[in-house]
Amino acid sequence: MTVQPDARGKVYRRVTDGVEDFITVKEALAEVNDLMMNRKRDYREMSSSQGHHTITYRNGVRVVLTEVDAPKAESAERIVTVKGKRYVVSSVVPEQTERRKIAEHSYSLPHPAYVRYWSERNGKAFGPTRHASGNNKPGTVGRAIWDAVAP
Repeated sequence: MTVQPDARGKVYRRVTDGVEDFITVKEALAEVNDLMMNRKRDYREMSSSQGHHTITYRNGVRVVLTEVDAPKAESAERIVTVKGKRYVVSSVVPEQTERRKIAEHSYSLPHPAYVRYWSERNGKAFGPTRHASGNNKPGTVGRAIWDAVAP
């Protein structure tokens, strides 16, 4: 499960008796605030200091909440080098064999599986977005990219 970071890109790592999980800043602060204000008899010991909270409940459960940078999401994009140029390539969009209704009078057309790609220079996307599939002519950049990433 991924946790939505706050505007600063922070989340809380919650370690409960050695089991790690990530929760939002709002959930972590709500737990600490609820214990301090409403459930004072539910914990044995609590300490808080700038983004780090340690709670020991009366039943012996120990919880450590620590503010951390949000974990990086796994990117489905990858870099492929073709004919001396680097291209950023998206994940494969699966084949669609039938028309699908997407609005009252609008249908999507059938299409083969494909990937999107664009040039990469100095670590940044550059140029137009193009599509590559198994239908591209052999010897073209699109076909070479498709051959490199096809499932």
